[in-house]
Amino acid sequence: MPRRRPGRVRAQLPLGRRTPRPGHIDGLSHATLAEVRRVERTRNHLWAGGTAEALRRWRTFVREPGHRLWEEPANGGCLVWACCGDPFEAREFLESVMLALSRRARSELRALVAPLDDLY
Repeated sequence: MPRRRPGRVRAQLPLGRRTPRPGHIDGLSHATLAEVRRVERTRNHLWAGGTAEALRRWRTFVREPGHRLWEEPANGGCLVWACCGDPFEAREFLESVMLALSRRARSELRALVAPLDDLY
Protein backbone atom coordinates (compact mmCIF):
# COMPACT_ATOMS: atom_id res chain seq x y z
CA MET A 1 0.00 0.00 0.00
CA PRO A 2 1.50 3.36 -1.00
CA ARG A 3 2.27 5.92 1.65
CA ARG A 4 0.30 9.18 1.71
CA ARG A 5 2.30 12.37 1.30
CA PRO A 6 2.74 14.50 4.44
CA GLY A 7 1.19 17.54 2.75
CA ARG A 8 -1.96 15.61 1.97
CA VAL A 9 -2.14 14.33 5.55
CA ARG A 10 -1.76 17.87 6.93
CA ALA A 11 -4.40 19.19 4.53
CA GLN A 12 -6.93 16.74 5.95
CA LEU A 13 -6.29 17.70 9.56
CA PRO A 14 -8.82 20.00 11.24
CA LEU A 15 -7.79 23.61 11.32
CA GLY A 16 -6.36 24.96 14.53
CA ARG A 17 -7.63 27.80 16.58
CA ARG A 18 -9.40 30.37 14.43
CA THR A 19 -10.11 33.02 17.02
CA PRO A 20 -7.06 35.00 18.08
CA ARG A 21 -5.93 34.78 21.68
CA PRO A 22 -6.46 37.79 23.92
CA GLY A 23 -3.60 40.20 23.43
CA HIS A 24 -2.85 38.93 19.92
CA ILE A 25 -2.02 41.64 17.39
CA ASP A 26 -2.32 40.77 13.70
CA GLY A 27 0.71 41.84 11.70
CA LEU A 28 3.32 41.23 14.41
CA SER A 29 5.75 38.33 14.44
CA HIS A 30 5.73 35.78 17.24
CA ALA A 31 9.01 37.16 18.58
CA THR A 32 7.59 40.69 18.75
CA LEU A 33 4.40 39.45 20.41
CA ALA A 34 6.50 37.65 22.99
CA GLU A 35 8.49 40.81 23.64
CA VAL A 36 5.31 42.90 23.94
CA ARG A 37 3.96 40.40 26.50
CA ARG A 38 7.25 40.53 28.41
CA VAL A 39 7.19 44.35 28.47
CA GLU A 40 3.54 44.39 29.59
CA ARG A 41 4.37 41.95 32.37
CA THR A 42 7.49 43.73 33.66
CA ARG A 43 6.38 47.38 33.58
CA ASN A 44 4.21 48.69 36.41
CA HIS A 45 2.22 51.13 34.26
CA LEU A 46 1.29 48.48 31.64
CA TRP A 47 -1.00 45.47 31.87
CA ALA A 48 -1.48 42.20 30.00
CA GLY A 49 -3.34 42.68 26.72
CA GLY A 50 -3.20 46.46 27.06
CA THR A 51 -1.23 46.96 23.85
CA ALA A 52 -3.76 45.07 21.73
CA GLU A 53 -6.61 46.97 23.39
CA ALA A 54 -4.86 50.33 22.91
CA LEU A 55 -4.19 49.56 19.24
CA ARG A 56 -7.80 48.53 18.72
CA ARG A 57 -9.06 51.69 20.44
CA TRP A 58 -6.72 53.98 18.46
CA ARG A 59 -7.62 52.23 15.20
CA THR A 60 -11.35 52.57 15.90
CA PHE A 61 -11.04 56.25 16.77
CA VAL A 62 -8.91 57.14 13.74
CA ARG A 63 -11.05 55.25 11.23
CA GLU A 64 -14.29 56.70 12.52
CA PRO A 65 -15.51 59.63 10.41
CA GLY A 66 -15.28 62.88 12.32
CA HIS A 67 -13.08 61.30 15.01
CA ARG A 68 -15.88 61.43 17.56
CA LEU A 69 -14.71 61.57 21.16
CA TRP A 70 -16.74 59.88 23.85
CA GLU A 71 -18.70 61.75 26.48
CA GLU A 72 -16.62 63.79 28.89
CA PRO A 73 -16.83 62.93 32.60
CA ALA A 74 -18.35 66.36 33.34
CA ASN A 75 -21.29 65.41 31.11
CA GLY A 76 -21.84 62.07 32.81
CA GLY A 77 -19.37 60.11 30.71
CA CYS A 78 -17.48 57.05 31.81
CA LEU A 79 -13.86 57.00 33.01
CA VAL A 80 -13.37 53.23 32.69
CA TRP A 81 -10.63 52.37 30.15
CA ALA A 82 -12.32 49.15 29.02
CA CYS A 83 -15.63 50.90 28.45
CA CYS A 84 -15.04 54.35 27.00
CA GLY A 85 -11.30 54.91 27.33
CA ASP A 86 -9.66 57.98 25.88
CA PRO A 87 -8.13 57.26 22.43
CA PHE A 88 -5.33 59.73 23.13
CA GLU A 89 -4.44 57.78 26.28
CA ALA A 90 -4.40 54.68 24.09
CA ARG A 91 -1.94 56.36 21.71
CA GLU A 92 0.27 57.36 24.65
CA PHE A 93 0.09 53.77 25.90
CA LEU A 94 1.28 52.54 22.50
CA GLU A 95 4.12 55.05 22.55
CA SER A 96 5.28 53.91 25.98
CA VAL A 97 5.26 50.29 24.80
CA MET A 98 7.24 51.19 21.67
CA LEU A 99 9.86 52.99 23.76
CA ALA A 100 10.32 49.88 25.91
CA LEU A 101 10.74 47.47 22.96
CA SER A 102 13.90 46.58 21.11
CA ARG A 103 14.62 48.31 17.82
CA ARG A 104 13.32 45.46 15.64
CA ALA A 105 10.13 44.97 17.65
CA ARG A 106 9.59 48.74 17.84
CA SER A 107 9.78 49.03 14.06
CA GLU A 108 7.22 46.24 13.62
CA LEU A 109 4.75 47.87 16.00
CA ARG A 110 5.43 51.32 14.56
CA ALA A 111 4.64 49.94 11.09
CA LEU A 112 1.12 49.25 12.37
CA VAL A 113 0.71 52.54 14.24
CA ALA A 114 2.28 54.96 11.73
CA PRO A 115 -0.42 54.58 9.02
CA LEU A 116 -3.07 55.28 11.67
CA ASP A 117 -1.17 58.38 12.79
CA ASP A 118 -0.96 59.53 9.17
CA LEU A 119 -4.69 58.95 8.74
CA TYR A 120 -5.41 61.03 11.84
